[in-house]
Amino acid sequence: MAKFNFYLREKKKDSETPILLFISFNGQRVKYPTGKTIHPKFWNEETQQARQVKDFPTAKIFNSNLKFIQDTAFKIFEDLTFRLERNPFPTEIKTELDRELKDLHQNTSTDPENKPTFMGLFKRFIHESEQGLRLTASGKRFDKRSIQKYNTVYDKLEQFGKRYHLTFETIDQNFYTKFVNYLNKEKYSLNNVGKYIQVIKTFLTYATENGYNTNMFFQSRQFKAHKVAGFSIYLNENEVNDLYELDLSSTPHLERVRDLFIVGCWTGLRFSDFTNIQPKNIEGDFLKITTYKTGEKVIIPIHRTVKEIMAKYKDRYPNSLPPAIANQKMNAYLKDIAKQVDSLKTGVEVEGIKGGLKVNTIKQKWELVTTHTARRSFATNVYKSGFPAISLMKITGHKTEKAFLLYIKVTPEENAQKLLEHWNKSVLKVS
Repeated sequence: MAKFNFYLREKKKDSETPILLFISFNGQRVKYPTGKTIHPKFWNEETQQARQVKDFPTAKIFNSNLKFIQDTAFKIFEDLTFRLERNPFPTEIKTELDRELKDLHQNTSTDPENKPTFMGLFKRFIHESEQGLRLTASGKRFDKRSIQKYNTVYDKLEQFGKRYHLTFETIDQNFYTKFVNYLNKEKYSLNNVGKYIQVIKTFLTYATENGYNTNMFFQSRQFKAHKVAGFSIYLNENEVNDLYELDLSSTPHLERVRDLFIVGCWTGLRFSDFTNIQPKNIEGDFLKITTYKTGEKVIIPIHRTVKEIMAKYKDRYPNSLPPAIANQKMNAYLKDIAKQVDSLKTGVEVEGIKGGLKVNTIKQKWELVTTHTARRSFATNVYKSGFPAISLMKITGHKTEKAFLLYIKVTPEENAQKLLEHWNKSVLKVS
């Protein structure tokens, strides 16, 4: 097993001395310069960290940087060992360390506190999120989608950084305008641009809280992460039934995907939940589940159609439901299935904003079906049936009415009809 330790180059020196990382394994030793220097009087040889004393106020940040370097070295060693199926050579380790830590080392010779660069700290921000060193507001680890989103923004900033000098001081109105225009030229939707800006705001909050950033422009109104209600559809009950009655017996893999989607349509669960129903969640006529995204405990009556599907798969799978597949793959299969349903071959006008411009296109309804359509269909169909919204929210697991109403796809005409029916009922009661 490899050991990773920090040592001072000259521990008796009466001035700052470089810190070296020693990686020891199988009788070999790699000496790697961390790019960090410290006066020996501030160094704790036993803990291999800077002493957190009044005269060294940046000790916490300094130690955090060392921890990042050590974690990176450990990950590199493990990855190389797995990939090469042998212990890596010292030169191979050094090469990978140089590549991974280039942003962290950049400009340290001119920075008295050895602070990482903007991109170097962004890389550490991702690393800490991935390793569980940074947690969500509710104390949970960040999921894979969040990490993937952070990495996507990092890559885009790295490309943008070839034409714009990225530092904490240059994240100003000029940066915001040029970066948004850069994304608009690549035809990003308004919401996608907003997601990029929101990740940058989250990172800058992290940098500020850890003492690296003092430029607060990112908190101003000019640094806005725009968001509009995205266009989406729902399937009415007739369309859900048409999909369910489609004969897919000649393509069992599509039949399983369709049946799993129908379960979503009649439970209102998110993809991460309706693909992870366990036998313990099934209690008589009810599903009792703690949702993955929000941790909400929901109880959902099992619809007769879901019971039919469970009977169909009873002896094939432990939970009597089709097995889950990747969300992206399931979305692709759903379109193959939906385009076979005649009632879904209708034109739908899709509104959106791309490249900063409003764009209207006509698409077939089957093209817009995704796994999330199931949850929207459930919420809308049950709401339209007259079921109280506040009770429905207890089933869908929404905490606020605002979030819940985003799922309800009711047209102005349908709302007007609903009000007319309410008035007619009131008149009948009076008479």
